[in-house]
Amino acid sequence: MPEPRLIAVDWGTTNFRAYLANSRGIVLDEVEQPSGILAVKDGNFADVLRNAVGRWLEEHGPLTIIMSGMIGSRQGWVEAPYVRCPASIEDIAAALTTFDVEGIGAVHLVPGLDHVPPGEAPDVMRGEEAQIIGAMASNPSERTTFVLPGTHSKWVTVENGTITGFSTYMTGEVYGALKNHTILGRLMKDGQPKGEGFSKGVEAARRQGAASAGALLHQLFSVRTLGLFHLLPGEELPDYLSGLLIGAEILAAARPGQTITIFGSNELTDRYGKAANALGLVWNRGPERSVVAGHLRIAQAAGLLESAG
Repeated sequence: MPEPRLIAVDWGTTNFRAYLANSRGIVLDEVEQPSGILAVKDGNFADVLRNAVGRWLEEHGPLTIIMSGMIGSRQGWVEAPYVRCPASIEDIAAALTTFDVEGIGAVHLVPGLDHVPPGEAPDVMRGEEAQIIGAMASNPSERTTFVLPGTHSKWVTVENGTITGFSTYMTGEVYGALKNHTILGRLMKDGQPKGEGFSKGVEAARRQGAASAGALLHQLFSVRTLGLFHLLPGEELPDYLSGLLIGAEILAAARPGQTITIFGSNELTDRYGKAANALGLVWNRGPERSVVAGHLRIAQAAGLLESAG
């Protein structure tokens, strides 16, 4: 098996993940810890990185280090400028931000992407672009839609190896805010739901459709009234709210009958897949650890690593 050549670091707001990989993208070791950028005191990012990957460097010598995620944001270590869509792997590789870290050597930051549709506000992403690039290798279709659910869900369009555009939906953050900080959460109960709540929420979203922007604002109040009239038990109400919001997101973002590829935790991917099925979409599960494959392809495109033979 080829020797280690790459350290791929996925450094987000709440989590830090580092992978030791060879020239074929096979992960040989990994580190995961709750050292997201918000948890790093006094901006001491260098110590976090040294403590996480230093033993790999001591054992294997100098390695190519690629980082992506919020570590390259204005609130992170060094701000990596955005690349405007449409953006190819070569465009992204050419815009790497490189700097030296004592005891580590050169570190390369992947730029974020921005997308400015005509007549609309700008949209941005950081970190997801590396996952998408990694997934392109196993999904060479001429046109593909990737969905990355989460706090800020991304719907990303790729055509012939180029990221042509994307849209962000604040579904996860809105769910947390509504559940924890509004009257909708008052009747919710902890416990194991039986599963009917989520399906009912998706069906409610389907009935309202994507035509009216105000329809969701009205439908959200049903989270309370279904509890008040004992039409859904309190344990089902969180899932009902989740289904309502995810259903509304999919209806707004997708085309009828569209095929999508979903990335995310198994639980979140299954949840989006269930909603996609109910709304007439076909979906595939995205490859695991695609961020490692993405970092490898970016490093190769930038001339930092040779392609494996």
